Amino acid sequence: MRVSRSVQWGSLNGMRKVETPEQMTDEYRSTLLKIVYALASTEFASVEQHHRWINQGPTAEDRFIQAQIAADEAHQGFIDCRMLRHFGEEGEEMADKLLTLRMGQHPIAAFNVPMESWVDVVGFCFCMDLVAWHHLRAMEDCSYAPLAREMTTMVGEEKFHASFGARRIKDLVRDARYQKLCQAGPAEAQRTIDKWYPHSLDTFGSATSKFSELAVACGIRRWGNEELRQMWRKDIDPQIEKLGLKVPDPEKNRLIH
Repeated sequence: MRVSRSVQWGSLNGMRKVETPEQMTDEYRSTLLKIVYALASTEFASVEQHHRWINQGPTAEDRFIQAQIAADEAHQGFIDCRMLRHFGEEGEEMADKLLTLRMGQHPIAAFNVPMESWVDVVGFCFCMDLVAWHHLRAMEDCSYAPLAREMTTMVGEEKFHASFGARRIKDLVRDARYQKLCQAGPAEAQRTIDKWYPHSLDTFGSATSKFSELAVACGIRRWGNEELRQMWRKDIDPQIEKLGLKVPDPEKNRLIH
């Protein structure tokens, strides 16, 4: 993905991208800080969720990929923290706080939910890492140049994580050898999708969020919360149906609408 020199959408469309905090309005600054803080929090929380499963996968490939996913998420989190620290004392405090949060304290609810089995890990990657891919894709070539440059690698990493989840969900449904290794099959695959599907929908945020609209207007995100949520559903629902599994009720077990 090539990063352009000018802003591609929003109220700053056509202007040179923002490079430093000194170039930002107060509104732009507060919007960007909130986005980067939330993004970094998911990275570190995801490492916490994944770490106990790094050496628990049923195959050597699974164990290697879990280690890679944890390393990717940690690396992304530290990149986000470095970005926050560019904003002086306020950003330093935010970055420092992120490194102290533990399970149950993370700002986005889905990242306080533990993975209870290897199948749960697969379901998380299938559902939640696809959410992450859509979120990051919305910031490709965004108006803040340092963030846009980081998206050139982060987007691909999240797609790798989500693709792993999709492949292993398929194996749980169709591959007898993998089912035997996991001691699980279609019923367990359905249960983990039922668990993570509503969490995934909630992670996009409120459909009526004014902050979401502001992020688009500032050129930081290309799409708003509800548009991203529907893009995710359009992506994942056919994958679930193709496997002969049931797409969960999108209104069931939701906390945020």
